[in-house]
Amino acid sequence: MTDRHTGPIVLVARMKARPGKEQELRDALPALVAATRQEDGCLTYVPHQGLDDPGLLVMHEVWQSEEHLRAHSASAHLRAFAERAAELTVNGIEIERLAEIEL
Repeated sequence: MTDRHTGPIVLVARMKARPGKEQELRDALPALVAATRQEDGCLTYVPHQGLDDPGLLVMHEVWQSEEHLRAHSASAHLRAFAERAAELTVNGIEIERLAEIEL
């Protein structure tokens, strides 16, 4: 993505729970979601669970700007969750950064 992008930043964060750790991973979400939704620049922060694979958790995020996303990335609650996710997931948190296509 180029530096010229000035619109909202969309993230899709995917996590695959280790077998037997699905509920522990889900239990870690409410604190993360509540704290993140209070952050300046957070437009959307919604967790989803796979219908065909309940061990798959996906977070859909929309941030007002790159600066807001950087602040979120440095937040204590996200860092704490990421440490926990490293123990509970197969490959940690996989993040895809997106921008809306203006048609």
